[in-house]
Amino acid sequence: MAKSVDVGKEEDQDARAKALWEMAAVNRNAPGTKMLAQEYGLSKSELKGLLEQYAETRRHEGDLKPLEPCFDIRTGAYLSFEQWVVAFLKKYDKVSVA
Repeated sequence: MAKSVDVGKEEDQDARAKALWEMAAVNRNAPGTKMLAQEYGLSKSELKGLLEQYAETRRHEGDLKPLEPCFDIRTGAYLSFEQWVVAFLKKYDKVSVA
């Protein structure tokens, strides 16, 4: 969306961060998260930092729903967001975005 509208650099970065948060925390979509990170030019460590920062912000704001455990089809277990991020980053290089 930010691409189609003329927005400043800060607004663009915020929109990208929100899109990554939605894909990772709300949807728990590993391929989509990796695809967006690659599209935005983020390294694995930059992505990790962004997701950790957003999780901490949400926690302080009291928005705990995205952080709660959800069923993860890949592991067959309920994972908190933090657990999901660890599992996702561990297999990051093997996640297919095709």
